[in-house]
Amino acid sequence: MRRAVRLGHPDFGKAFPCRCTEDEREDERLARLQRYSNLGSLLRLTFDDLMTRGRSPSPQDQERFARAVADAREFAEEPSGWLVLCGPSGCGKTHLAAAVANRCIEGGRPALFMVVPDLLDHLRAAYRPDSEMGYDELFELVRSAPLLILDDLGLHSSTPWADEKLYQLINYRYQARTPTVFTTSRDISELDARLQTRLGDASLARMHRLELARSGTAAIDALELPLLRRMTFKEFDPQHLATDPEELKLIRAAHRQALKFAEEPKDWLIIAGGSGRGKTRLAASIGNYRREADPGVLFVIVPDLLDRLRSSFNPQDPKAYDEVFEQVRNVPLLILDDLGAQSGTPWADEKLFQLLNYRYNACLPTVITTSLTVKDMDARLASRLTDPQVSSILLMGRFDFWGREKATPPGRPGRGRGRRSV
Repeated sequence: MRRAVRLGHPDFGKAFPCRCTEDEREDERLARLQRYSNLGSLLRLTFDDLMTRGRSPSPQDQERFARAVADAREFAEEPSGWLVLCGPSGCGKTHLAAAVANRCIEGGRPALFMVVPDLLDHLRAAYRPDSEMGYDELFELVRSAPLLILDDLGLHSSTPWADEKLYQLINYRYQARTPTVFTTSRDISELDARLQTRLGDASLARMHRLELARSGTAAIDALELPLLRRMTFKEFDPQHLATDPEELKLIRAAHRQALKFAEEPKDWLIIAGGSGRGKTRLAASIGNYRREADPGVLFVIVPDLLDRLRSSFNPQDPKAYDEVFEQVRNVPLLILDDLGAQSGTPWADEKLFQLLNYRYNACLPTVITTSLTVKDMDARLASRLTDPQVSSILLMGRFDFWGREKATPPGRPGRGRGRRSV
């Protein structure tokens, strides 16, 4: 195609590709970059379909993820330095890394995506005489990539050979300051010491922890859930929970006692009542109030706690179970929600007794919510939950906590320290 220009114009008489040819070349270039990228099915993962605040219910994790997304978008527009994405499995690391690669490809820039265990397998296979690509050629292709994305760093089988090859690759790119993206579910401190120094170099690498690893008690801390985070004393409304003036009076009194406990936690607080009377709301209000000043608060739902203990129990390796159990029983303030909702097995009863008996003897502040009556409880637990020298009982409305024919009027006299239930 020739352009209609005047005689003497620099383009006069020159042939130029038509628009359809230019479009075809653009398609070919995109296809070539996609083949080079090694993304495969990950070509579908872009910033447009990314959950910009991640999958975690934790507001803090959501903020971390949002910051990482903003930084990754900026990096994808002009790759420079290193981007290190850390977090537990399923938090969105790979999606974010693939989105960076796909954005670069859309802009006509090459990016190579390699899963670290697969890369090491390819390098081993390249030693074979029948390999399509020799070891040296493959290693040079990877280490010299304009933008390299190494996914799942730290998940490979650690052998001296694998560790050495990985170090050679990363060290080459470190020395050359070549743009690189890393994803890892390992803590950086768990990696080879040589890799730690390079990935932790703040002059080159920008590190983002997308989520804090939820291990031990963090995995069952219900106070991180959005709904419970909103449960505060300010938002607690007795009017919506009571069915008549007498219940309203009881719930208001319980609210006052709970706030007093939250200001200075001491001994045990038992919040008893039927379903829908605000036990969990009041317990969460205590937890949120205390956590503002002291992080040593753990809010757990009893069935979830027992499930966590069961899943961590391994007779051949009791360490994980022991760590969780030790953390729970020694936390400065423990809030146990829904005592009695668990499956009543001998194992469950024994674990709960061990936990509560320890905190009882150690005089550790504890809040327990339950819809059980004393007669429905394990006798050993009942004797500790109702000890007037340790426990204050808050009744959320007319609730037959003592298991009598008629509900006990408010103000049941205590003994010892003169505690009174509400």
